[in-house]
Amino acid sequence: MLLLAALLAGNALCNALGNAPDDVTTIAASQDLYISMGENRVSVYNQTEKLLCAVDVAVDETDGNQTETVSYPGAPVLQFDISGLNITENDIAVLVLKAASMQTQGDPVMVALMSIGSDWDESSDYTTFLVNILPAWNIIKKNDATLMSSNTDGDSIFAFDVSQKLRDAGKKGDKISFLLEAISNSSSEISFLPRESGQGPCLVIMPYPAFSPEVTMQPGLALNSSLQTDQTQATIPSENTSATIPMAGRLLSNESIE
Repeated sequence: MLLLAALLAGNALCNALGNAPDDVTTIAASQDLYISMGENRVSVYNQTEKLLCAVDVAVDETDGNQTETVSYPGAPVLQFDISGLNITENDIAVLVLKAASMQTQGDPVMVALMSIGSDWDESSDYTTFLVNILPAWNIIKKNDATLMSSNTDGDSIFAFDVSQKLRDAGKKGDKISFLLEAISNSSSEISFLPRESGQGPCLVIMPYPAFSPEVTMQPGLALNSSLQTDQTQATIPSENTSATIPMAGRLLSNESIE
């Protein structure tokens, strides 16, 4: 949420200063569903009123030995149509999702995002999903955080910087897809709103805000500080002056992963 707030606040400030970037582009998900990933199988749920993102952590204590088993009963899979989108090195792209509910056992929960293949739609069978999610599944099993984007704010809006992912995807085709995974030390569950709700997953894209080297102060934009300003120009304090600025659906199929 902090990432999205900074993005939109920068856009609003640029508009107020008369140096507005191009309009913000929004792209709603064209396909979304969730899959269940156990130890060695995948199940696909494509007719649901939620996008379940969950982790199940089970601890078995037998004969004094403690064994932990982790499974993922819900992992949202999202696809966006980016045909015709020209994202440059100066553009910012953020994937946002809205959580309808969240349940934890007290431990913090992080949501990780990974790119997957886009050769699927909501009617695809399990074998198609196995092919498309296999690279992400390997990342999950290796617990390789360097290949994951994450959100840990803890509020109901989840935001991920996917700028470079969109640039890379645009060179290869007209679609981009993602898989989300919940990570926690104990069982946790988040229910995201799907595209059918009208508040589903969305890409927000805009140029990085550009500011003039000489920022003109206007009414309503004055900084809360000890800097002295006139109507048009901010006065920089001298060396001896100090200033501070505060600031469940239908199960389609099951199959083992090779």
